[in-house]
Amino acid sequence: MSQGDAHVAPYSRRERLRIATIREIKGVARMLLVQEGPENVTIRAIAREMGMTAPAVYRYFSSRDALILQLRVDIFAEMARQLRSVIEELPREEAARRLIEAARALRVWAIKHPHEFGLILGPWAPGLGREETKPERAMGWVFGSVFAELISELWRVRGFPAPKEDELDPRLVRQLTSMSAGHGVDMPVGAIAVMLRCWARMYGVVSMEALGHMSFALAEGRPFFEFELRGLCSVLDIEEFYDEPAG
Repeated sequence: MSQGDAHVAPYSRRERLRIATIREIKGVARMLLVQEGPENVTIRAIAREMGMTAPAVYRYFSSRDALILQLRVDIFAEMARQLRSVIEELPREEAARRLIEAARALRVWAIKHPHEFGLILGPWAPGLGREETKPERAMGWVFGSVFAELISELWRVRGFPAPKEDELDPRLVRQLTSMSAGHGVDMPVGAIAVMLRCWARMYGVVSMEALGHMSFALAEGRPFFEFELRGLCSVLDIEEFYDEPAG
């Protein structure tokens, strides 16, 4: 056998079994999240579903918190991939349309995956009401970077109305400057403030619909989402690119 014919497995059999077991544990955890709610995603419940003992599951995840953290990492990455797949269907020069369609894709994903959305960006997300850890901030940026890149591209291509730095509270300026440096957001602080305003507004309406907090007023949330999306387009001076969604 020539050297070129030799095949060396990238992982040993034991490593492959470990990877498969970790994948199965996370799959069961997500099933429990969707079917029974986050409070029922426990090591004991996962072990029961898999026909394992709880101590055996702990060999793969040192704690429930460690498992939930990894589940959140996976879900953040999945959502980011979904948004990027929508964005990449549009030409890079169409920054406004890419932003509009990304917002719509976020809503669609959240409506289809309300339990997962609640775990990473809703009331079940670790970190809400307290200081987040570095891993939690990092995983959030995997997703946040999608919209930061879109709005940065919009700023580069055509700009949008934004306050001057001296019109902002100095404390806000310091935080926005730190964010710009830490995440490589190449915009003036006033533009970053507008970006965060738009994100807060869009996240708010998506979150309320996905988690059922708009049902008291609206039987179907898309018309109100589109009303808000058009308002965001006005804030960013791209209303001319807004079209009513098909269907």
